[in-house]
Amino acid sequence: MTGWQKVAALTALYVVGMLWVNWTMVRRVRGAVAERATWTAADFDAVFADVDPRVPPAVRAALAPWYGEGVVPRPEDTLKRFLKLDRGEIDDLVADAAARAGLPPPGVALPDLPDAAAVVRYLDASLRAGTRA
Repeated sequence: MTGWQKVAALTALYVVGMLWVNWTMVRRVRGAVAERATWTAADFDAVFADVDPRVPPAVRAALAPWYGEGVVPRPEDTLKRFLKLDRGEIDDLVADAAARAGLPPPGVALPDLPDAAAVVRYLDASLRAGTRA
């Protein structure tokens, strides 16, 4: 086998490998989209039936810019890992959700809020306590 034949064989192997990896990713994304297609805003709100009814829609609306059109957040969606938000963006998200729910702006020291459910619970606790969010 000459040098050019080896290069051609390795290039062909590389192309086949990349096509396989891309097809695998496409299948995973299609599966995730299909799974999320059945999740509705009513499902999100129903998870938080025990909280003030103003809070879940406010959090959904505040999270909407980080999701595609028509995609509803799930309570277990992590803010740092899934949505790739940093601390400042999380603070802005909580402030936006608080404003949408009719709460005063949040204080400077927010607790660690790992996921969408934690934001809903935090704002609900703030609302029930009657203190600043």
